[in-house]
Amino acid sequence: MKILSDIIGHEGIGNFTANFFTRMPYSVPSGAKNFTQKLTWEVIKDILDDNKSILRIVKNGVMTRDYASMSFEEAQKFHQMGHTLLLKNAEKSSKELLNLADDFSKSFKTEVDIQLYCTPEGHNAFGWHYDVEEVFIIQAKGSKHYTIRPNTIHPNPLVKSIPKDLGYEKETSDIEIKVLMKEGDFLYIPSGWWHVAETQSESMHISIGLMPRSVIDIVEHLPNYLAKNSFWRTRFPVHQSFETIEDKISFYKEGFETLSKDLSKIIQDEDFILDFLTNNSRNSES
Repeated sequence: MKILSDIIGHEGIGNFTANFFTRMPYSVPSGAKNFTQKLTWEVIKDILDDNKSILRIVKNGVMTRDYASMSFEEAQKFHQMGHTLLLKNAEKSSKELLNLADDFSKSFKTEVDIQLYCTPEGHNAFGWHYDVEEVFIIQAKGSKHYTIRPNTIHPNPLVKSIPKDLGYEKETSDIEIKVLMKEGDFLYIPSGWWHVAETQSESMHISIGLMPRSVIDIVEHLPNYLAKNSFWRTRFPVHQSFETIEDKISFYKEGFETLSKDLSKIIQDEDFILDFLTNNSRNSES
């Protein structure tokens, strides 16, 4: 956590991981002042020229172009007309950003996606929304005013669980956190928290997104592990006859109870835990 330690301060890392990470937003004014040069228009040009990242063009909540293929000059014309330029997987074309991604990846044992946002004054990229990633933001240029709220509609989201309609209008939480981000400031927004950003002056920011393991990863790991066990390869008694549906349910209930007891032992076994940790690391380190 060298970079995060440089931003937060070594003494504050323990407090952040224990009390804020995945729980609450956290900001550090001027904490990222040494990292602002990682995002400049020269960097944007180099990344676009390299053509390895995904370019999205957004204006006030509307996706104008997705997976766009265009030159730096063409992209700048959209920016001049009020559109946000959003570059996903920017670390693929920048050694500086790759080093940033690698540090966070090793620190949190997960893959990292770095997105770059270039937003004109008086505009915003998206309206109220939440992300499935844990998001770390470095304000490289200009200023943005963030409003952040907890999510009681769909907390702890996963990619596969996000509904088409996020349902912000149904949110009833009265908690609202406001953060003015200026050049060199740092902000962490936990996965699932609602947020919207209003650009005060032409803004450029780096978004570091990561998704640590979730509980459902354990469930998804189970099939391959259980398939090694002959007991779990036992066939269902499809030939079994039952006089009533109640008899059938009773029969399977008894069988499921046996499975439940065995499963409880398995997921507490050290061999299973080590197998899960070894095979579910999302970066090069286990």
